Amino acid sequence: MEYKNTKKEPFVSVLLVTRNERSCLEQALNSLLNQTYPKEKYEIIIVDGLSEDGTADRVCELINEYGKKGYDIRLLYNKKRILASGWNLGIQNARGDYVVRIDAHAKAEKDFIEKSVKTILTVEDSVCVGGKLITRSMEDDCDVVSKILSSPFGVGNSSFRISNTPGYADTAVYGLYKKKIFEQVGYFDEFYVRNQDIEIHSRIKKAGGKFYFNPEIKCVYYTRNTVKKMAKQAFENGKWNMVLLKNGRNALSLRHLIPFGFVMYLIVSSVMGLWKKWIWKIEGYVILLHTIMGVRAALEKTKKMTEIIVMPILFLILHLSYGVGYIAGIFIKRET
Repeated sequence: MEYKNTKKEPFVSVLLVTRNERSCLEQALNSLLNQTYPKEKYEIIIVDGLSEDGTADRVCELINEYGKKGYDIRLLYNKKRILASGWNLGIQNARGDYVVRIDAHAKAEKDFIEKSVKTILTVEDSVCVGGKLITRSMEDDCDVVSKILSSPFGVGNSSFRISNTPGYADTAVYGLYKKKIFEQVGYFDEFYVRNQDIEIHSRIKKAGGKFYFNPEIKCVYYTRNTVKKMAKQAFENGKWNMVLLKNGRNALSLRHLIPFGFVMYLIVSSVMGLWKKWIWKIEGYVILLHTIMGVRAALEKTKKMTEIIVMPILFLILHLSYGVGYIAGIFIKRET
């Protein structure tokens, strides 16, 4: 991507919202401390959700250590504990005209802030820019989970996962925002325990805001290291996507809805098959097709025979968990 020639280096507030993340926090923080962007031009705001594993104590030690080296790091306490309230607290206390966030399970490339700033200054009509998400596992023996969560068949075709072409997008991951957009559309809705970014992005787009994707901006995301954790995350994401739908948020794309449709088809066809047995045969063909597509997706990710055998099963677990989560979301009501 060609960047606009400018010497402007605006002040940036970097938000890191965490809770019980002591084991991985330092890796994320170190990646933010070793940036090509001038350290006097950005601050790091760590928002801790009353961690019980010593995260906040360790943050205080790091603030003392790196504060002596000229880094601007602050710690805030998020009494509500959820991500949305943490982001809101961080944004409201940010001194920069631009805010960017990453998760404790992530690691920013060394030019992450620099290229994010250059992109938003170049694409002037964008209110948020984001880059490529590289999915990895923290443990080598759990690498198959990261392959599932980086496969288009597993998690969809979002530009931030599969594209290498810069351009306008429908969303952004670990985005750099113009802070004034939150004054225009409001802050993160703290009702949503998950998928708060999907909800606020729908409001930003409704207000005419544009998102821009630049694959040169890179961040590594470390996946859940067990199948159980992967399935639980998928279930929760599906559940809160249904809540978004129920509350009239036109925020979801087709890729979000396919697993729900898949699960509903399996439920309905299983019941109808009690009266018409041939429906079960068609259902079997559908599951077989899913398996074949899973094998094909696995072959794009690995040459290990054990992974080729296991991955179609994990794809099915992922999609079923996501789809069942939608059903669970039907029963969550928003109090007025």
